[in-house]
Amino acid sequence: MEKKKWGRLSFWCNGTSVPKGVAILIKPTLDINVTEKYRDTEGRKLIVEVKLDSNEIVRIFNVYDPNNGVERKDFFNKLTINKEKDVVNYVLGVFNCCLNRKLDRKHMPKREDVSNHELKNFIEKIELTDIWRLRYPNKKQYTFSRGKSYSRIDYIFTSENTDCRLNNAKNIYFPFSDHDGVTITMNINEPERGPFYWKMNNSVIKTDLFKNTFETFWKSWKHKINKFKDKKEFWDLTKTKIKDITITISKKLMLNENEVKKWEHKLETLLENDGTQQNLSEVEKLKNDMYKYYERKAEAARIR
Repeated sequence: MEKKKWGRLSFWCNGTSVPKGVAILIKPTLDINVTEKYRDTEGRKLIVEVKLDSNEIVRIFNVYDPNNGVERKDFFNKLTINKEKDVVNYVLGVFNCCLNRKLDRKHMPKREDVSNHELKNFIEKIELTDIWRLRYPNKKQYTFSRGKSYSRIDYIFTSENTDCRLNNAKNIYFPFSDHDGVTITMNINEPERGPFYWKMNNSVIKTDLFKNTFETFWKSWKHKINKFKDKKEFWDLTKTKIKDITITISKKLMLNENEVKKWEHKLETLLENDGTQQNLSEVEKLKNDMYKYYERKAEAARIR
């Protein structure tokens, strides 16, 4: 169940068919201890409980609910999570059901989705919050699209007492699926670091840009060691130069990421408006540009 490909811990619950399977990836820089884990045999439920460095207990529950309405009702009725005072719950995934037919579907149906009642009961029972809707109470934005059908069926629910720690909640266009990404950023207590503490970003040093820059630098720099009477001085200066290279590369990569964020923001604005022909053309162009960007990024990762 645990795989190291992510850079640290990752947890997987594989499905028996294509529309199943969930995973939880732990950020490599996050200092945690895994205290509990569970997965079902169908690729629909995965639970990981972790203890943070601040001693806070966090339980992450990733689900992939059935497409069939009757099966989904049964799934929600059987879905249980322990509600404990000192544990923060994050329940997330593909729910295949809208909470609000007026806001969560582009074309409002006459009736609520099958299993809507059961999902709401589950949320109330565990005392969870639709954190994105809390941030955007009247906004229409969708996480799933197929043809002319648009809906918000992908959610991140959090314990009710965590909303004050929310930094950011947003949906992100994902070019390789008919589902978009749903993200939140929360404050967690981390150990304080001194004013002169610098930590190298591992994700930066794994990039081709860093590797190529470092190889060019090291090819000439390594021959200068004999010019230093004190070898320690050489290595101290080497570390400083590597730090400078890392910071420079990080800034360049940030420019690329910022460009993508601008695309995402523009796409979000266009999708909120009723589609004129000009808007639809811009949407398709943006989606195509983002697809090419992520395709190049994925190809580079495969090569490495």
